[in-house]
Amino acid sequence: MCDVTVVCCWTNEKMYSDFVNTLKAQSIQSKIISIDNRGNKGFKSCASAYNSVINQVKTKYVIYSHQDILLNQNDILEKFLSYLNRIKRDDILGVAGVNFDSSSGISNITHRNNLSGKFMHGTASFTENGMTECGTVDECFFGGYTQHFADYPFDEELCNNWHLYAAEQCLRIKASSIGDVWVCSIPLLHLSSGTVTPSFQYGFYRLCRKYSASFTFIRTTCAFSRTDFIHLFPRFVYLWCGAVLRKSGLRK
Repeated sequence: MCDVTVVCCWTNEKMYSDFVNTLKAQSIQSKIISIDNRGNKGFKSCASAYNSVINQVKTKYVIYSHQDILLNQNDILEKFLSYLNRIKRDDILGVAGVNFDSSSGISNITHRNNLSGKFMHGTASFTENGMTECGTVDECFFGGYTQHFADYPFDEELCNNWHLYAAEQCLRIKASSIGDVWVCSIPLLHLSSGTVTPSFQYGFYRLCRKYSASFTFIRTTCAFSRTDFIHLFPRFVYLWCGAVLRKSGLRK
């Protein structure tokens, strides 16, 4: 019996093919939903792509994965499923995350640094059961109960690009006290450390604005800020100036 579906929105055929090959080599079976978005076919954001296929997921659990993930041990999916079996219906589970009160990431994955090209190993100390509660998880590989994502779709208006859709889900369930956020000790391989683009920065600014009444400080794996006006206003000015310069051609 298959309990989990893996959904991936991809633009690089070679990366996606390598990911699927490691997924098919796992010790347990999974359903795979492929979203071919080469040339932005129909989708301008991961949030809209993932929401479009949630009704196709018939398994108990769903996992959302980046295309540049490798499950480089054949029991990784089985281990992740064992952690999914321990969370509640409206919890979120990831493999990399961060707490609001710490600058250290929580992860046992290995990722390639975009600048140096070197592989960096996670250094998190997990509790005895291999799970640690956190503030937000990274989008590279996360999931939970399928019914949760059917009931609480990704925010397509705020996350109208390729970033922060998992972080927004985490903040939403924590702000409404309907679930918890967890990161588990899974040693998969991530071939990128992510890119902080202007669209990411603007999305993070809007994320802080949306949840300023619930959190005085927000941290993701790529950005952090206090959410009060004094701290957000300079960030807004910086983003506005950058947008003006890009429009004028003075900055890419």
